[in-house]
Amino acid sequence: MSHYASPPPYQEQASTPRAFRPGNPHSTAQGHTHKGRSHGHSCHTHHYYGHVHQPSIVVPTRPVSQIVVRSRYNETDYLLPSGRRRRDDGPGCCWFTIIGAIVIALVFCIVQFALSIPIDMIAWTNLESHSCTTYATREYTAELNVSPWSRQWTEICMSTPVVIHGQRHLPSRCEYRSGTVIGHFAVKSGELDCVTYWSGYRDWGCTAKGSKTRHIEQHLMNVPVNADYKEFCATTPAHFLDQSFPGADSCLNSIWGVYGQWFIYDLGC
Repeated sequence: MSHYASPPPYQEQASTPRAFRPGNPHSTAQGHTHKGRSHGHSCHTHHYYGHVHQPSIVVPTRPVSQIVVRSRYNETDYLLPSGRRRRDDGPGCCWFTIIGAIVIALVFCIVQFALSIPIDMIAWTNLESHSCTTYATREYTAELNVSPWSRQWTEICMSTPVVIHGQRHLPSRCEYRSGTVIGHFAVKSGELDCVTYWSGYRDWGCTAKGSKTRHIEQHLMNVPVNADYKEFCATTPAHFLDQSFPGADSCLNSIWGVYGQWFIYDLGC
């Protein structure tokens, strides 16, 4: 015969439960006291041959959840992964360092050698002729074997002459271009292709009555192709009426050619 008692509501125990075993004076079941007074439990009580059999009861406890926050990075971590650190510390890194030091040393030696070129070894190279610029004048360019890193490369360039048509010429200007010192020369001797001259002298008479100014016009010949006709018109010398002129007062370009004009003083006008 069994006696049934309604179980009490579930109560969470703060301490770790211990199983109840018959005959153990220190073990207690959930819901019982040492004096044997029962407050109720959730199991059946069976009587066998006059003895009461009480089963062992283990009440589980709710585990306390713990949240552990771990930082992905440590303040003392390196910025690069360990694998890359090992590669950087390998022999390849040392080779790159050695090669870089050798290259820097070579560049330094070359610069020092270029800066220490003696004056008697400085010379012009790669001399080239260009188009005519003005009357009987052609432009030439040449490269100077002096380092542009030198603080005095401009003074050295302007004071170093070049020989063209058997004559010595100093640069008209110097410039630094693509790592090279370039000198520009305006050669005014031996350039027959650049010599222009006047032809077809014409007297247009007085510009106005009482103006005391006479109008003269001449045709400019041998003007180079694609040249600035105004430069040649203004620099080609002329001689007429027992007077000499370094060039025309004004120029006129037409389908018949380039014409220079002069307005000279004349008491007869």
